[in-house]
Amino acid sequence: MAYTIIEVEKKTGVSSHTLRFWAKKGLFPFVQKDDNQVKYFSERDVEWVRWINWFRKSQMDIPTIRYYINLANKGDSTAQERRDIIARQREIVVDNIEELKAVLETLDYKIGVYDEMLAKNLDGFNPQSRQYKGCKKEE
Repeated sequence: MAYTIIEVEKKTGVSSHTLRFWAKKGLFPFVQKDDNQVKYFSERDVEWVRWINWFRKSQMDIPTIRYYINLANKGDSTAQERRDIIARQREIVVDNIEELKAVLETLDYKIGVYDEMLAKNLDGFNPQSRQYKGCKKEE
């Protein structure tokens, strides 16, 4: 079965605008086009869309994705290099998770300060206020 960009958007949640952008960047080398240059995605192409979306969500840049696709097209001899690319991206995701955990802790702290401020009618986040506590939690 073949799908139009709009149908792929519905199946994957990736906007048609993004799909067209990715196509212009060469991320869909096997997508078929008709005589009017309308793109038709196979089931396999839709799976590539999902992979590319996961790569982008992991902050992999488009040149690296394109390189990965080129390696994949070369077959099994490139499996180690493709694995290494994914492993490096995993490290980036883990680092981002750690950073986001620290951000979450700070947000939770600030919510607690606001809860205290609202309960006691204090203005602890206004630098002009006498009750100002700063924007960082005490260590």
